[in-house]
Amino acid sequence: MKTEVYTDLEIKEFAAIGEHLIPESSYMSDWVFHYNSYNQLWNAIPRNVYNEYWSNSQHHAVLKSKHLNTLLDMLHRTKGDVGMIEDLTRGEIR
Repeated sequence: MKTEVYTDLEIKEFAAIGEHLIPESSYMSDWVFHYNSYNQLWNAIPRNVYNEYWSNSQHHAVLKSKHLNTLLDMLHRTKGDVGMIEDLTRGEIR
């Protein structure tokens, strides 16, 4: 019986989004990711509100999801543009 280890799971998770990890995705450097084990949510925090996040995790600019891939997909589809993210979450972009 083969036992999966952390690196096996990590490779599987990132293999699904590997096509998005391209050098021209510099917009990703403007986001910080944090996993909150208390509420089991991933948070994508814009760099410019990073310090505010620690005193107000409910900040309107913070994206939350149970799955990291959901946040990554959202950021890649909108190229990290906050205005487009708002449109996407309202269902105005497909």
